[in-house]
Amino acid sequence: MKKLNLAVMSASELQQLKADIDKELSDRSAKLQAIEEVKKLAASKGLKLEELLAELGGAAKPKGKRELGPAPVRYRHPKDPTQTWSGRGKRPNWMKEAIAAGFTEAQMKV
Repeated sequence: MKKLNLAVMSASELQQLKADIDKELSDRSAKLQAIEEVKKLAASKGLKLEELLAELGGAAKPKGKRELGPAPVRYRHPKDPTQTWSGRGKRPNWMKEAIAAGFTEAQMKV
């Protein structure tokens, strides 16, 4: 987390920061209160939140790794343009071989 240097901020900047913090805390508190109300209502009706979400058509996504999707090609083999690499994951063998043969990454960059 970035640490703010409060000593160099003007009084008006500090007041604005305080107002922003108070608003964020209030918003979070209201959100948590609404969540608790929904939990209590679901429990009073004999529902589990998972069942309720499934009925609404939006099952909660499991937390964990996010999907990155396809990455654009960043490197292409200097002699065989069908061999490409996005820069994600381990360096492919063709790139290691090309570097060993005297090519640089910059020469293979798309």
